[in-house]
Amino acid sequence: MAHKQTQTEWEEEMSKKKKKEILTFVRHELYLDLRFMEPALSAFAYRRADGLLTLASNGVCLFFSEEPTLRIFEKNSRFLNRVYLHSALHCLFRHLWQTGGRNLSLFYLACDIAVEFTIDSLEKESVKRALSWLRLDVYSSFRRHCIPFSSNLQPRKNRSVKKGILYGRSQVLAKRKRNADAMCDRSKEKLG
Repeated sequence: MAHKQTQTEWEEEMSKKKKKEILTFVRHELYLDLRFMEPALSAFAYRRADGLLTLASNGVCLFFSEEPTLRIFEKNSRFLNRVYLHSALHCLFRHLWQTGGRNLSLFYLACDIAVEFTIDSLEKESVKRALSWLRLDVYSSFRRHCIPFSSNLQPRKNRSVKKGILYGRSQVLAKRKRNADAMCDRSKEKLG
């Protein structure tokens, strides 16, 4: 005789399903305002990682902790939209791979400011938030002094240009994808 599911078992099953569907819902909400971002927003594979307060990414996987994600979604789903887009923009701006010999804490702070400025500049309903005086003042100061919101990267010396085409880029991207896949696999093994 087949096991009949109890109310508690059914609620747990629905809760697990709901937690995985939250990120898909967030991604779809962002699509409505930012259709041009579809390739970047849909590139992530979702992976559970207990202990996170929000979301994190390694460029391939979007890591989330179930309970905080559910709690944030129920309280303020727009914040979750911002965090999802924040992770995607870090990847698009290549912040994960451009650290070089920089002071990491300052570099990550600068990257966060650039990403948040970009999100705030979009003025889209799905990611809109009230801007603090400090935030407005920093943005205004950067504009006034013509400070760019980029990491001001220098070209790599080992790249060669032939007939206007940058060679070696596909090998670099393939290596990064292999490394990111390996990181996903290792994190999956740790999570059990």
